[in-house]
Amino acid sequence: MAVGLACAALSARPAWAGGEIELCLDQHMANDSFVQNTPTHGSIHVPAGTALNYAGHAFGPAADPLDRAHAAPDGDGWHDISPAEETRRRQLQMEDIGGDGDYHRPQAALMTSTAVTLSQAHPCARTGAVALLSDDWTWTMDTIPARPDMYFQVYGTVTNDQLDPTFNNDADPFQRTAAHGGLNAIVTQTIDQSVTLRSGD
Repeated sequence: MAVGLACAALSARPAWAGGEIELCLDQHMANDSFVQNTPTHGSIHVPAGTALNYAGHAFGPAADPLDRAHAAPDGDGWHDISPAEETRRRQLQMEDIGGDGDYHRPQAALMTSTAVTLSQAHPCARTGAVALLSDDWTWTMDTIPARPDMYFQVYGTVTNDQLDPTFNNDADPFQRTAAHGGLNAIVTQTIDQSVTLRSGD
């Protein structure tokens, strides 16, 4: 009986204070062999304090939020989905690009609370996260729901409550991958804690 309880304890997922995200390397970067090849050259260390901005509607998992696995060969739409689903996705795409004047993008961002390491063998990891609030960056959502149809992309790193959105060190696998949009996240446990960034001097 004690052995069974110990196994159950070891297999239980940690409960993150603030919320949880699944962070993944993008497995279907279109026309970008750099990002696809990066994991084969080694692991990518994603530091605590990595900021992710709302990127749009997700049609697939965090490793492939735009469902490029089912992209049509000509790059226009998807194959093996119903006409109704195709219509739904096209409407959501119009919202994401600003083609629907009645849609208001969520002013949402989040920040990882722990570091994770991703690689080709382990392209995804779950980690804790908190919401980011900022007047400068117009992020106002202090609670971000767990929704599989919303995804976030790495936007910068936070140090001492200041956001640095520059990724200009190509020698750093994390910065190179982030600069090419190769890191995505989906909120898997509602984020109900927040941090407010200071305004720049």
